[in-house]
Amino acid sequence: MTTATNNKTSIKAFWASLLLLSALACSPKEVDELVVISTPYGDMTAVLYDDTPIHKQNFLKLAKNGQYDSVIFHRVIENFMIQTGDVSTGVAGESVDYSLEAEFLPEKYIHRKGALAAARTGDAVNPEKKSSGSQFYIVDGEIFDEEGLKARAERRQELKLSGLFTRMLRSERFPELTEKVEYHRGLSETDSTYDFGLAYKRLIFNSIDVIEKEFGDQTDPGYPAWAKEVYATEGGAPHLDGQYTVFGQVVEGLEVIDKIAATKTNLRDKPLEDIRMHVKVITLPKREVTKKYGIEYPQKD
Repeated sequence: MTTATNNKTSIKAFWASLLLLSALACSPKEVDELVVISTPYGDMTAVLYDDTPIHKQNFLKLAKNGQYDSVIFHRVIENFMIQTGDVSTGVAGESVDYSLEAEFLPEKYIHRKGALAAARTGDAVNPEKKSSGSQFYIVDGEIFDEEGLKARAERRQELKLSGLFTRMLRSERFPELTEKVEYHRGLSETDSTYDFGLAYKRLIFNSIDVIEKEFGDQTDPGYPAWAKEVYATEGGAPHLDGQYTVFGQVVEGLEVIDKIAATKTNLRDKPLEDIRMHVKVITLPKREVTKKYGIEYPQKD
């Protein structure tokens, strides 16, 4: 074999190796699909978490199908959150009528500023805390010091116990609880000064033993040190942790959240002027996402 032939063979081998490396670099396992939410106030880029796969794939499906196009932000509350995703308000024109199983990972993903989380119906009709098939919110939030965070932890515990208590009331196995609630409701109907809400909260508090017998220990572990640091510096909505599925994070365009949250609304928190969004999906290598935004991906076994 001649030297020229050897050189040609080497060049072919080189290019074959290069093509193989390029293919591996673009392997689906090594890239991620991010979403860009465009609004009149600017764009927000968000990473969706691999370890909330039900929510991630559902969101990507809706975005790729154009079902989020022209959808409005129908509920905004400054220093709390901006909510959207009702696809009946966009070009799709039809509501999504399915729900998603909850994917709670509060030990990893909290309601920090910019968190994407799934909206849902209340515990009374949704004790499993299943997510809406399309509606979601983005956290605006506020800064919390130690005392403020303690108050939010108490509120979180209150919401949790209230949800469990409601589940028990909906069951026929606890008639004594239903009887007590109806007793206090009757008092409020005959006495306009009677505070039924306060009486209801006291009833929940006095039923903790019964709740724990049914659902196990309900001691609130509080917030870990890293979460306290996040809420003290970035801010967020800590009382929602463990109640709603957090499945993504805005990594660019946090200022857009503030602008939308500050818009004027009616008494039902709906912006006076429609704010519509368009969502597109972009692809980036995971190593670039980690380097640029600090997002760490779960390690595969």
